[in-house]
Amino acid sequence: MIAVYVSGHGFGHSTRTAEVLRAVRKRAPELPLTVITSAPSFLFEGVVAPPLEIRRVECDVGLVQKDALVIDEAATAARWREFAAGWDDLVEAEAEWLRASGARLVLGDIPPLAFAAAAAAGVPSMGLGNFSWDWIYGHLAPREPALGEAAALAREAYGRAALLLRLPFAGDLGAFPRVEDVPLVARRPELSREEARGRLDLGTEPVVLLSFGGPGLPGIDLGAYGGLDGYRFLLTGHSGDGAAPSNLRKLDGGELEAAGLEYTDLVGAADVVVTKPGYGIVTDCIGAGTPLVYTDRGYFPEYPILSREMKRYIPAVHATNDEVRHGRLGSALDAVRAMPLPGRPRIDGADVAAERLLAQLV
Repeated sequence: MIAVYVSGHGFGHSTRTAEVLRAVRKRAPELPLTVITSAPSFLFEGVVAPPLEIRRVECDVGLVQKDALVIDEAATAARWREFAAGWDDLVEAEAEWLRASGARLVLGDIPPLAFAAAAAAGVPSMGLGNFSWDWIYGHLAPREPALGEAAALAREAYGRAALLLRLPFAGDLGAFPRVEDVPLVARRPELSREEARGRLDLGTEPVVLLSFGGPGLPGIDLGAYGGLDGYRFLLTGHSGDGAAPSNLRKLDGGELEAAGLEYTDLVGAADVVVTKPGYGIVTDCIGAGTPLVYTDRGYFPEYPILSREMKRYIPAVHATNDEVRHGRLGSALDAVRAMPLPGRPRIDGADVAAERLLAQLV
């Protein structure tokens, strides 16, 4: 059995790990897999075929967000203090579970708990990621000193990993004693662009997907988007207040499910995605070949790396938070649609990672 610990921060950790587990399942149809996470179960169920178990455990604190674009640093430090108070008991409880379950390998993306518990249980562990929490918390520590303790604990745990599979868009991952690079892990649409657009009756106008993940963007001025003539907008998640203009359509998960669409199909159906840059949505756009307009996401060290490196793979234009919140995106949308698509990169990282994980079990 492989035990897989996944951060509950954002969806990107879960979606890329699920792709790796899907590739594992193709090669090992009967291998038991257990995902330990606080992320929504639907990110794994239906993606990874059985035998699959999901255990609901808060594996890490991540970052507390005020909304999709703003980090609440003080709340993050407060939540860390609460989490740290039960750290030793949590590590021991997970180590006991690993021993009792017969786990042969632990994969972590990228909670320190995965590696601390694996070491306590005597089980080898591997990491998957493009950043680690010691780097993130160390960046924030001068502003929130408690996060310096979080960074130190994470570094110690990461130092016990046998190997890190390092993804592109990587930050400082020096806490891991051994590192191997793998290509992008990226999801691809299941349906053609034409089929996905037809199922949602999107017509021929350029379609812009406003994508702000789980936290959403409650303060976005929906009415302002009505002034962007010639564009049709799709909005998902908890974003926006008040009535939507005629050129903006709110979509919920039920509507997508009824149309037989996955979120990647929605990305593929769009002419442009407007978002904050995170690994999940950026690689979804790369996998679909969909240009993006991106905005700032607060004091987060992954941002400059993603905003710089993603332009090698996908057309991308910057817009300010204010322009996104108030629908002043006409020039950015026109500019990104006029840019050529760069050469397609390797996006077979899930297959490469799956082969490496299974080799560890031999």
